[in-house]
Amino acid sequence: AAVKAIKDDWMTEIDTQLGEVIGHLDVTLDNYDANGKRLVRKMETNTGDFAADALYYLFDNMDLDVDVAIMNGGGVRNKVKVTGDISYKTCKEIHTFGNVACLQTITGQQLLDALEWGARGTPDEEIGGFLHVSGITYKIDTTIESTVQMDDKGVWTGAPTGAYRVHSVMVYNKETKAYEPLQLPAKYNLAGYNYTLRDLGDGFAMFSGAVN
Repeated sequence: AAVKAIKDDWMTEIDTQLGEVIGHLDVTLDNYDANGKRLVRKMETNTGDFAADALYYLFDNMDLDVDVAIMNGGGVRNKVKVTGDISYKTCKEIHTFGNVACLQTITGQQLLDALEWGARGTPDEEIGGFLHVSGITYKIDTTIESTVQMDDKGVWTGAPTGAYRVHSVMVYNKETKAYEPLQLPAKYNLAGYNYTLRDLGDGFAMFSGAVN
């Protein structure tokens, strides 16, 4: 009983702090279709986009040079629709893990390979590494069979042996305020979470060696 009392006091204090309203949504964030089928791991959802935009804003607001932000669908966890006033607790329902935001320099080729890796099962297979993005747009040709290479643990080992499913990648240029085609040899600053960028989460080995 004594331990329970301590725990209940902690929970009340934390709920009070996390319950502080920090924003308002006029739209409804959702990850499911009308039949209750989860979509965020195989196609774009507005919750995934919101999460990617938040990462982009985080570094941009600190005056750090961010070009692109990515959010893996498996890291977006809210099971209910989110709208109206939002609190820290609301955000914790979207992001339940204790990941750390990272910014690292990569090449356009690494970015293309990451998008291709995440899109390998779209639109039929749920893959936690499906990437929601900010600062770029891209298209997926689902008629092309994925031939991306991986090992027996599901970790990326190489680019597709055939055609890329991902195409028409456009990167937002803050100076010209226009989207421009991705340049494969060029350097880009990519925002994401350590799970994806540093820890081989969802098998994103193409980022190995990238500099924070």
